[in-house]
Parts: sequence; C-alpha cells; structure tokens
Amino acid sequence: MRDDFETSPGRRRRRGFITWAAVVIGVALFVLAIAWPGGSRDADDGPWSLEDWDLHQRRMPPPPVSASPAAEPLAEGGSAGVPARPAGAFALTVRYVFDGDTIEAQVVQPNDIVTTTAPIRIRLIGVDTPEGTPTPECWAYEARTHLTKLLPEGSTFWAAPDVDSWDDYDRRLFNVWTDDGRFVNHELVAAGDAEAIRISPNVAHFELLAATQADAQAAGAGRWGACG
Repeated sequence: MRDDFETSPGRRRRRGFITWAAVVIGVALFVLAIAWPGGSRDADDGPWSLEDWDLHQRRMPPPPVSASPAAEPLAEGGSAGVPARPAGAFALTVRYVFDGDTIEAQVVQPNDIVTTTAPIRIRLIGVDTPEGTPTPECWAYEARTHLTKLLPEGSTFWAAPDVDSWDDYDRRLFNVWTDDGRFVNHELVAAGDAEAIRISPNVAHFELLAATQADAQAAGAGRWGACG
C-alpha cells in the first residue's frame, strides 16, 4: 500500500529530469526575450532610466528631416535704423482703437506735453491707413486689427512728439512704441497696413518709413498685395 501514497524511485528520477528540463527551457526563453530586438521597453512599462533611454535612442531610426519654419519678421528694435523708445517718452494706457492709425488713450502721469488725465485722441505721426468710415476701404479692417494687437485696450504704451504735437482736429500727434519697445508707426508700414506720409514739421522718421513702404510694396505685403 505504500506505493499508492509514496513515489517510487523510478518516478522520482523521471520527475527530477522533467523539473531540470523545465528550468533549462525557462532560462533559455528568458535569454532569448532579452536578446530579441522586439523586446525593447515601451513607455507603458514604467519610468525609463538613463541607461534605458540611451539604448532606446541608439535603436531608433533617425527622425525625418523637415523643412525649417519660415523666419519670423525682425522685431522693430532689431532692424537697422529703427529708433528705440526715446528717454523722454511717457506712458499711456490704451482706451480704444478707432482705426489703423488713431487711438484714444489716457496718460499715466501728467507731464509738460499731456497735462491732463482726461482721455485724448492720438493720431500716429507719418502713417496713413485705409479709412474705416463711413464706408470701409480695402484693408481698413486688417489695419485696425493689427494696431489692436500691437496696442490692446488696457495695455501700456509709450509716446513721444516730434515738433508739433497737435493737428487741426485737436488730436495729439505722437510717435508710439509698445511696452516691449516696438516702434508702432514703423510696424504698420512694414506690414503693408499703412502708407508713409510727409506732413511738416513732423518729418523726423519719414525717410525710414518711406524706405520701409517701398520694401512692403515690393513684397506685396498687406494692402499692397490685396488691394491692387
């Protein structure tokens, strides 16, 4: 009756052989799994160590070469000859953008040029954009949109006069810079939104604006390409 409950020597030898063979096969499969190319780790397997990432990078094919993105236009402060914000410029807050060359603003601190904190209407010196009223001209909307992006309502900008700071309509005449230093009058001309105009005595930057307009026309920028 012992053989019914205990394993005979022959059975023990066969069982030992089977166990040994299973161990050998398991080790072989483990080695093959590590060496096989498809055995690289995925991101779902857990965090990568530096060694894992280095090996993974060496196994990956090189990325495809894509075209370089188009160069961004130079910021105004980076273009040769474009004036930086002068030391005498003063800060204002934008209240409303009427069109591509006229805004309403309020001075932050009254000074010798703007003596009141009441809202004032400002006409940018040396530039003229398409009229928005009574019937919008070609590119009027785009010019106003660009100026609104440069000088959003509530934002701070900086202004400086040329020779005469008033026009015949009681508007203030200023050259204008964004808070980060871009010369707004020049930006509008460079984008093809505005035409350079010469109205004495405020002609300090006319030559720059006229040359910039010629470049914009040659490139078909803004109104020069869209309006014929």
